Amino acid sequence: MSEESDRPAANGIILLIEDDPDDVELFRIAVAHSGSPCKVVAFNFAKDAINYLDNFGEFANKTQFPKPTLIVLDLSLPGMSGFDFLAWAKGEPPEKLPPIVVLSSSKVELNRDLTQRLGAKAYFVKSPNPNETNAMAKDLLLFNAPQQSAGA
Repeated sequence: MSEESDRPAANGIILLIEDDPDDVELFRIAVAHSGSPCKVVAFNFAKDAINYLDNFGEFANKTQFPKPTLIVLDLSLPGMSGFDFLAWAKGEPPEKLPPIVVLSSSKVELNRDLTQRLGAKAYFVKSPNPNETNAMAKDLLLFNAPQQSAGA
């Protein structure tokens, strides 16, 4: 698990499940540029994210490891894929999990359809262009992540 510790957890947690360190960093930068007060907590493996969500093991302290306001999921992950994670999430009580959005490099329409059938609220395609990534992050954060007010 890696996290950005300079953002207060009280403003919300975005749980990012992504195994590419460059994509994690690009996402963190995009969230920061969006003005969101959210803290990004990143996991390389979906199983570790499930342990976090279940407050299991090292994540047992709910104060230290609060429920996220948003889950951002890559599809191509080592071990348990993003599709497998969505299938697991579909079997969980709806109040347990925040909205899940997919952030993938795949432009395959079948992947988009399948993720939405499995409960993803949206599907975004990754871009190496920082401006496009910043704009995408702003759109993505509309899925229940707290926004910093314009006067703040």
